[in-house]
Amino acid sequence: MKRDAKKPGLKVVTANALHTGAVVFLTIAGTWSRNVSEAALAEDDETAAALEAQGLAEAGRNVVVEPYLVEVRREGDRLVPALLREAIRAAGGPTASTLHRIAAQEAA
Repeated sequence: MKRDAKKPGLKVVTANALHTGAVVFLTIAGTWSRNVSEAALAEDDETAAALEAQGLAEAGRNVVVEPYLVEVRREGDRLVPALLREAIRAAGGPTASTLHRIAAQEAA
């Protein structure tokens, strides 16, 4: 579990898809989505632990790699990772266009 997931707050499970390497988020249906706003949201420690266990089970079935909890916040009707590292991952990785997109969203 990453350090940001240890403090209170809203959390989701993220990982990398095993076959593509894409950043994915665990959904309420138990599938994986590349959109963080579709992620199953944990609002308490018990739910967070259950989601994390589900992610680890998916890793055991070779669906994803290294699932872990990350803190998110609500911005209107969407979820946004609280840490810049996770915002970069959710946006597709550390490319120049991704960094410009994140900067533009924060300026708005």
